[in-house]
Amino acid sequence: MNLERTEMIMSVIDRLGVASVKQLHEILKLGTYRHTCRVIGNLEPYLHVSRSREKIVYLNKEGRQLIGSEKEVKKSILFDHMLLANQAYVYYDCPADWKREYAIEVKQEPDFGFAIQVKGLTVATKKTIIPDAVFTRDGYVHLVEIDNTRSMQDNRRKISNYLDVWPEIKKKFGAQPKLCIFTLSQKRKKEFAVLCEKLPCEINMLTK
Repeated sequence: MNLERTEMIMSVIDRLGVASVKQLHEILKLGTYRHTCRVIGNLEPYLHVSRSREKIVYLNKEGRQLIGSEKEVKKSILFDHMLLANQAYVYYDCPADWKREYAIEVKQEPDFGFAIQVKGLTVATKKTIIPDAVFTRDGYVHLVEIDNTRSMQDNRRKISNYLDVWPEIKKKFGAQPKLCIFTLSQKRKKEFAVLCEKLPCEINMLTK
């Protein structure tokens, strides 16, 4: 395999953090699944390989050095969450501007009402919200949330935060936000539908 192709494949793995061979087969479109397995197998000197339900890979030191990446991924309990995020990435046909764990910082001007304003006093507050992934398409900024191990109490809190900053997100990106939730549970899917009834939202099911 030539160097350019090797670097392309490893750059995809680097962007995803961790990926299963099955996911790489869907993303890279290298031909048959057997051929994808052979290609990834040839790259193993540059990869950490882990096997649970399926074979998953992520860059080792040599792989990071080859493509100039400083993003080190270490084996952790977050792998399941990252692999589910990859499913969302594939669902949306691999957006070119897909960014994982993208921090969105917005400023909120206070609503003074009848309070007295002090001239020259800056009272705008900054809020940060971190979707699991962000990408733009068709005039929307898609804010992707993966519901895996988070409690519904935490989910309610995060959606409440989205409601608070929704207008500011629209201003920041110059595009209408859309909340895209992926969950593993039909019960939770119904709960999210109620929680998000005031937001442009789509709720999808994932499989582990």
